[in-house]
Amino acid sequence: MRVISVPAFGSPDVLRVEERPVPELSPSEVLVEVRAAGVNLMDSYMRRGLVEGVVPPVSLGADGAGVVIAVGADSTARIGDRVAWQFVLGSYADMVAVPRERLVPIPDDVTFEAAAGGLMQGLTAQHLSHDAVPVPGGTVALVHSAASGVGRMLTQLITARGARVIATVSRPHKARSAAEAGAWKVLVRDETADLGAAIRELTDGEGVDFAFDGTGRSLFDVSISSLRHKGVFVHYGRAGGAIPPLDLWEQPDGVHLVHVRGDAPHESTHQWRQRASQVMRWISDGTLDVLIDRTYPLGDAAQAHRDLESQETVGKLLLIP
Repeated sequence: MRVISVPAFGSPDVLRVEERPVPELSPSEVLVEVRAAGVNLMDSYMRRGLVEGVVPPVSLGADGAGVVIAVGADSTARIGDRVAWQFVLGSYADMVAVPRERLVPIPDDVTFEAAAGGLMQGLTAQHLSHDAVPVPGGTVALVHSAASGVGRMLTQLITARGARVIATVSRPHKARSAAEAGAWKVLVRDETADLGAAIRELTDGEGVDFAFDGTGRSLFDVSISSLRHKGVFVHYGRAGGAIPPLDLWEQPDGVHLVHVRGDAPHESTHQWRQRASQVMRWISDGTLDVLIDRTYPLGDAAQAHRDLESQETVGKLLLIP
């Protein structure tokens, strides 16, 4: 079977297609024929050597969807089950061994592409807006990179809770996607001279109640300056670089700074499954509209990484073995 590997850290050109034996299953694993694998910024961080503790060679990919074709002795899944998964290294492959605690069933009316494109980002958005920092109706939330996988789903879920979203996007062609996700107002960062002032103007000078920022250093100052008194800054990523050390005394009076890991490391397997099943129901009933920007053959993983890092894409990218 084919696997995409990183023999040495570097640009997308380091990615290689390798032939490997079919994985042998432990009693608690199932073997899945991959129908779609997600391409994520986390994968590019790993390829570049930015993930602590990861050394090459390493197999890429962490999420996907497919069909169970073999089961371990202790598995409750059955051959033929349609399943999706998250945080299973080596998902850029024809087949992958998935631990039973990482599996979630796919509803009959949800495609493999929608499941692979929606599970990981949907779980992050759900955790951010419903669990870590519940957003009540009637509030205003700032969502940066609202045309990205997480940003677009975060916009949808916050809007569904009765709050308004001020969305920012990096390029003009991404504005429509954010608006279609339910954003109240959309600001194009490349076309806005003073982003913080524009956000303040939209809120009549009051500022936003929440600022969800997965960019890190590049938009930290804008996010903090856009908050009202007692507003909450939610840091969940560093696509624009790590935030430098802070002097809390220099931050605006009364703001709350919260760091949230999208993978919710505190939760049990049962809690994860409950949330994953909820995300699948939201995809099924249309609460979450999964936007797939582009799909690629498995062997074109390097091009998928180039496109992802170009910041020109909207929504999710998938590899189709």
